[in-house]
Amino acid sequence: MEINNQSIYHERNQLDKEKSIKEESIRKRRRRIAILGIVMLLGMLSMINMISASFFMKPGNIKKHFIYLIIFFITYLIVGNFKVKTFNYTFLNKKRINSLIFLGSIMVLVFMYVASLLKLPIVPYINGAYGWISFGGITIQPAEIIKIAFIIIMANLLSRCEEENCGQSEIIVQSTITFTILFSLIMLQKDLGTGIHYFTILIFMLFMTKIKKSLILKTVIPIMSVGILGLYLVYKHASEEGAGYKIMRIKSYVDGLFYGSYSEQYGYQVKQSIYAFGSGGIFGKGYANGVQKYSYLPEIHTDFAMATFGEEFGIVGMLAIIVLFYIMFSLIMITGVEAKTSFGKFLAVGIAGLIITQMIINIFVAVGLLPVFGIPMPLFSYGGSSMVTMGLALGIIHNINRE
Repeated sequence: MEINNQSIYHERNQLDKEKSIKEESIRKRRRRIAILGIVMLLGMLSMINMISASFFMKPGNIKKHFIYLIIFFITYLIVGNFKVKTFNYTFLNKKRINSLIFLGSIMVLVFMYVASLLKLPIVPYINGAYGWISFGGITIQPAEIIKIAFIIIMANLLSRCEEENCGQSEIIVQSTITFTILFSLIMLQKDLGTGIHYFTILIFMLFMTKIKKSLILKTVIPIMSVGILGLYLVYKHASEEGAGYKIMRIKSYVDGLFYGSYSEQYGYQVKQSIYAFGSGGIFGKGYANGVQKYSYLPEIHTDFAMATFGEEFGIVGMLAIIVLFYIMFSLIMITGVEAKTSFGKFLAVGIAGLIITQMIINIFVAVGLLPVFGIPMPLFSYGGSSMVTMGLALGIIHNINRE
């Protein structure tokens, strides 16, 4: 009788386990479909927006943006559907692979710096930075794609620290050293905006460690204070004579934010972008009825892509985009919480941070709340490097949800 009871108990336990696994599988499948659905909707809205933004200025951008979206979806689906058992995202957790990714990232960034010193045409000076590699009519921004490498490297480091039960100070020191190496190389390219984005991703990931939130804030607040002091000094002492382009843009940002006075030379884009959002009102002017695309806002298809959307679809349209990104962000965070490994957790959280901070920074720049950093809007801004980065990021999330 006892044996039969044990047998019944074991069988029931096995059935409960199988039921739990099945429910988890269904839940993850729904999450994959939800994220894919949001991505497809954002992709369609992005294409619609680009058709309107580029039709008058650069019609060729419409075709290229469509190609970039195709590249994004191909990257997303290939990475997302790597075989679960034989080759999946956990492959990136191997020490040797992580070392190769780190070393490869450093070599690419060092090459770009050396090429910029030698004035090689393969690394042109664009928008105040040496951040692009150009060859055969193709332009790539390595620091943008290396964001994924950075997240993988930090996820490896933080998951190892969690498994080895490292102390708070040890986690901070190790992550700071790793971050500083890549950040310094990006700063040598004069690409402050991308460097700041790396920093926001790191902070996002650190909040998921055992480090006390108060300690992270104590570290971040002094850095922010230095940044604010820097803005003040730039504003106080900068003048048109002898001042660099970026310094004058920062001065124009402070003038615009506090006094509503934007420099025609250095703050023109932000001023026109604010006009676009303001004239759009609550419901917008209607699709294709925006006027900023008629040569008033030069970068309306890249970093200021949302200016067209805001002008034509208004506050309601912008809120819809923000809600879609927030839902995607929430689903990715849940993916991280439910990941089977600490590496998967930090990987998902890093990608969630990448997407949500990039969206926030881009919109804040477009409405004049942040200086112009040159950070693209995910899926909306024109550019292949950003699309590849998003494809890799969301493909990894898709792969984790197939676990």
